[in-house]
Amino acid sequence: MAHALWSAGAILVVLGLIAHLFGWEAVVWIPEAALDAIREDPKTYGIIALGLLLMFIARLITRRRP
Repeated sequence: MAHALWSAGAILVVLGLIAHLFGWEAVVWIPEAALDAIREDPKTYGIIALGLLLMFIARLITRRRP
């Protein structure tokens, strides 16, 4: 749990630094571009999302084993 909190904190620090350097408009543009790409070809990005989900589940299973 501490590792997950550390990772989330690090991501927020990086996000804040990027927003400070480039402005929030540049930071918000990235998710908007990703959503536009998903709308253009939902099957491809659905397969990618499924792959990411399976990778996440595999990570959870690996962490629970002694």
